[in-house]
Amino acid sequence: MTESEGAYVKRGGFLVVVLLFSMTSPVMAHHGTAGYDMANMSTLAKATITEIEWTNPHCQIRFDVTNDKGDLQHWTLEAPPPSMLAPREWTRKSLQAGDAVKIEFHAAKNGSPFGIIQRVTFPDGKILRAYPDRPDSKTE
Repeated sequence: MTESEGAYVKRGGFLVVVLLFSMTSPVMAHHGTAGYDMANMSTLAKATITEIEWTNPHCQIRFDVTNDKGDLQHWTLEAPPPSMLAPREWTRKSLQAGDAVKIEFHAAKNGSPFGIIQRVTFPDGKILRAYPDRPDSKTE
């Protein structure tokens, strides 16, 4: 291989790497938070966990809560995947059906019972944060 051919191969390889990285960016950011009220935190002090799905690409936390009118509401919150929760001291068994907890989250803007979890506080004061890098997760 001549010197000019080698340079051509190196340049081509570099372009392939750049192309691959440009294609993976949309995959890593597969959706945003536009449907959620990220400016405000919703708090439900007496939530009863009904189920947690410890799965990719997001964990799902389901719970029931009684509203001010006495009606039972069924909520579902999106949480990070297990690979992000585990370093934050979450486990598959951190939340169990029947657990009574305080839940803080960003609710859906359309009023439906969906949201993005921020943190869970247990009766003994233990706190599990889902997104400790967000500024609003550090307030108590």
